[in-house]
Amino acid sequence: MSGTITPTVAATPTSAQFTQDMLAVIAAESGAATDYNVGSQIRTLAESIGSVVATEGIGAQALALQTIVYSALSLFNITPSGPVPASGALTFATAFPSGPPSTLAVAIPAGTLVQTSGGILFATTAATTLVSGATGIVVGAQATIGGVAGNVPALAINGFPVTSLGYPLSVQNQTPMTGGANGGSVSNALAQFTAEVDRLGLASPVAVANAAIGQAVGSEVVQYSACYEPWLAAVNAGVTGAASATAGFTLYIDNGTGAASNALVTQVSSWITGSGTGQSGYRPAGMPFTVSAVSPIFLTVGVTGTTISGIVSPTVVQNSATSGVEAYFATLGFSGAAYQPQIAAAVSDAGLGYWQSLTVSLFASGTSTPVSAVFCTGAGQRILLGALQVSITAGT
Repeated sequence: MSGTITPTVAATPTSAQFTQDMLAVIAAESGAATDYNVGSQIRTLAESIGSVVATEGIGAQALALQTIVYSALSLFNITPSGPVPASGALTFATAFPSGPPSTLAVAIPAGTLVQTSGGILFATTAATTLVSGATGIVVGAQATIGGVAGNVPALAINGFPVTSLGYPLSVQNQTPMTGGANGGSVSNALAQFTAEVDRLGLASPVAVANAAIGQAVGSEVVQYSACYEPWLAAVNAGVTGAASATAGFTLYIDNGTGAASNALVTQVSSWITGSGTGQSGYRPAGMPFTVSAVSPIFLTVGVTGTTISGIVSPTVVQNSATSGVEAYFATLGFSGAAYQPQIAAAVSDAGLGYWQSLTVSLFASGTSTPVSAVFCTGAGQRILLGALQVSITAGT
């Protein structure tokens, strides 16, 4: 007798065999023959099984594609950034002028929760104590979740702590809570990946512009860039003799705020030429060029509206409208244009259909007259959101 056991694996059933087995199961359970018409037992069962198989197949394919995409991103050291919570200072105070009784010191533990009228939670970041005789104390706090929703104005927190303390204290944020930022989206990560791949083309204008993206000095990073070739622009515009003009290009860079420091300009210049970086550079050999900071055009957007009463909090819609405007301006590149109808559409969509009334106005910097559109008029200009005023109330 051999000590080796050879398992027998059944062959995969054919479609015909599977159909016969399914018919046999149905006949055994119902005791009646069935056809394949709509609503019949066999068709209902087949469609149910097919639906599950299709769903599982689509899910598996999506996971496989995500694995491929994130693997490619990791090769270039690109990962979507996580959301950053807003932070600031809270003032805890007693309503009694003399403070707590002489025998009482009020402990305020780390993690003590407070909230805005709209329900945005903040937690204290350190433990502290309001000593006897003191009427108030300031302690740092941070939003419990990341994102721009935590960037609230002064006195947005104005009431009593959510966490119970050993003595009645009120709490306020006497200065704004700031620094909150939304996490990087998959589309942003893919845009960075595209820039990394495009820069591999080296001396082309697209490669030069993409090579600047991601260059940093400290915490200042190039977020946007554009390569402008004046001689080519003149040729395209039909200027006589433009083809014989001096070759070269200007690389405009933006750190995301409509500016770029001299240090960042110098860093990008070195990177483009390959000076001291250990790599070959990105400009064509001998090609003259300059690197300049972006020339920003700041606009103001005003949004006023009312929501359908009793369906959703106006604060929720206000936050969504704010995100819609910010997302619109994030899509505007160099030498672009901003259109009031497009901004209004972005706000309307972000409101999730809860609008009872809505007014969206666009203003050029330093003006009070609404405009329908604003255009860049020169190379290196970029339109940015300078101020946003949103006021959403509940309808009647």
